[in-house]
Amino acid sequence: MSQIKVSDKLPIDTKLYYVPYSPEYENICSIALPKELDLAELTPGKTLVIVAAPGAFTPTCTERHIPAFVQHAEELKKKGADEIIVLTTNDPFVQSAWGKALGNTKGVVKFATDPSGEFSKKLGLAVDGAPFVTYRTGRYALIVKDGVVTYVGVETGKDVTVSSYEAVLEHL
Repeated sequence: MSQIKVSDKLPIDTKLYYVPYSPEYENICSIALPKELDLAELTPGKTLVIVAAPGAFTPTCTERHIPAFVQHAEELKKKGADEIIVLTTNDPFVQSAWGKALGNTKGVVKFATDPSGEFSKKLGLAVDGAPFVTYRTGRYALIVKDGVVTYVGVETGKDVTVSSYEAVLEHL
């Protein structure tokens, strides 16, 4: 598939998963069961920020990319984001623990997983995950309003610029 672009409809027929927030599971090593994140239910009438990272606990993702989305989630929501979703191909348990390690203990940001990379493949944004996994999500950010993509920021190198918190905030 070609890469998704502004004015395209977001594909909503792929199963994503996340671990919902629950007060009894705030501890990083205490995790509830995963639940399906249904984009068909989530997108109508809402503004979504979807930010993808190649992997939980990987250096660039953990040190320079995702922390600002957690730290400034309320600012994104004030600017119009109804949901903030951090996406990787990791399993939901790892993704949940990573979110908590980054300070997302109250579940303000949904740390979701695209287990086989199908969603990112449909966006034209999956990357080769060798030697560790078959596919990874590329490093990208999307803003989706009522199911239509209004911003696409895809990183082509190792920098975090067009998929950064600052770039997303500017385009909300």
